Amino acid sequence: MTTPKPDTPRPAPGDVLAIQTASGTRHAQVTHARSPYPDVIRAIRPNDGASSPEEIAKGETAFVAMVELGRALREETANVTVIGHATVPSADRNFPVFRLPIRNKAGEVIYWWTWDGEGLNVAPEGMDSTMPIREILPSKTLQSRLAALLG
Repeated sequence: MTTPKPDTPRPAPGDVLAIQTASGTRHAQVTHARSPYPDVIRAIRPNDGASSPEEIAKGETAFVAMVELGRALREETANVTVIGHATVPSADRNFPVFRLPIRNKAGEVIYWWTWDGEGLNVAPEGMDSTMPIREILPSKTLQSRLAALLG
């Protein structure tokens, strides 16, 4: 059973997070908070020389994901803490376009949709396969993906 932390304010775009993983502390930054959707974060590739939130936020974006940060910040077991606020890099300021697979009864992907935070569209042929998938990452999955990042 998880122990809730005292009242935690909702994270805001620019907030830099420290997330404890099996490989040590990793960082992410909130880029978008658009109700009723989960927060959008950018995972920041580790940089041993960075220590302040501004320095950390200048790091390379490893991946983008949607996460229920309010819940993660309230749960002791999630090991997520806001360590400060920093400018979101210009490359990450626009709302990211996510992709969604449409599957047949056998579970095979037959085509893709894209979602830009406002609406859905059929994805064009040759869509960028590195686009993030529209899914809500559970805290444990986020921690695993962050732990796998190398500096």
